[in-house]
Amino acid sequence: MTKLAIDLTYQPVGGALAQIKEIINNVNSFNFDIVVFYLAKENIILLDGIVSDKVILNIVPFSTKSIIIRTIWAQLFLPVSLVINNIDLLFCPGNISPIINIKKKVQWIGTVGPFEKNFISSFRLKEKIILTITKYLIIFSSFTSDIVIFESNYTRDLFVAKYMQKLEKSKVLHIGNDVFFQSGKVNFSEISNKFCDEEYILMVSHLYPYKNIELMIDSYHHAQLKKTGLCVLIAGSTSDKQYYDSLKSKVEKYDLADYIIFLGRVEKHDLRDLYSKCKFLVFTSPFENFAYTLVEAMSCSAPIISTNTTAMPETCGDAALYFAPDSEQELTECMLAFIENEDMRKKYKGRSLAKSSEYEIYSVINKKTNQILEKLIYA
Repeated sequence: MTKLAIDLTYQPVGGALAQIKEIINNVNSFNFDIVVFYLAKENIILLDGIVSDKVILNIVPFSTKSIIIRTIWAQLFLPVSLVINNIDLLFCPGNISPIINIKKKVQWIGTVGPFEKNFISSFRLKEKIILTITKYLIIFSSFTSDIVIFESNYTRDLFVAKYMQKLEKSKVLHIGNDVFFQSGKVNFSEISNKFCDEEYILMVSHLYPYKNIELMIDSYHHAQLKKTGLCVLIAGSTSDKQYYDSLKSKVEKYDLADYIIFLGRVEKHDLRDLYSKCKFLVFTSPFENFAYTLVEAMSCSAPIISTNTTAMPETCGDAALYFAPDSEQELTECMLAFIENEDMRKKYKGRSLAKSSEYEIYSVINKKTNQILEKLIYA
């Protein structure tokens, strides 16, 4: 009897959350007799409606309340539990896995931030310490993993070049294509104008300091883009209130409250409409492991302006205009190019849709993940 264990004692977000949901929904297709989920209490909802005789749930209390508690549990108690429960293979999709472990182990690394110096510098002292500890836990636990899955060639190559990751035990699986429009056709008559009746520039981002959203606000102001009538819609949860307050202060200072609008968290169907109807999308984050926001936007045929760092060029290829994340002038030039040249904008709409078709949907990535797990255990 083969047993697979999956560590879900963290809180997945974004593309990682969509991938985890897909894995859970297809748990019956796993070629294992038993699948044991080690769960944070908050993650129980992810398994609502799942009917399977092969699933066993082990709740780990308070694992999401403190990084210290989760680390102690994952590094000390989880390996012991695997032995007691006769687990054959451990799958850790949350970046970190047990460093000392006698079982076969697959680790999914879905972050690049802690490995970028300028990323860490944007956080407060406590968060810098946590990110630094996280960085070394990811590195050391990857050493003892049989397979490490990365979401981009950029991150895989970084680990191979700087952190002695073995290329032969590394896999790359791009995630993010949720197929908002499989045919690539958008019926604009069915799209509501609930957010903005006029043409708009779109940003989609959680509000963290490293997301660099202030560059967009400065560029919009100094280029006097409000004269064009274009407003900027920013869709994303307020993940850092202090950062959100600083952005709001900048908007008020520039007298742009009617032009730069924070929407907060937006539901998926509304986000689809925003991508589809926007004049273009601006992506200011300098640090991304693989930018699933850009894949979503491309699948809705949105013209894209993006930073030229980390995995963004890999994500978009020739389907975006690029700027340096510290250059307000380059961002302004890109925006003016799209505003003033409709033919160029239409060309990049087509390129976006074409590029998105190169990425496999979540269900296919899930199947490939299963194949990696099964090959390791049955090899």
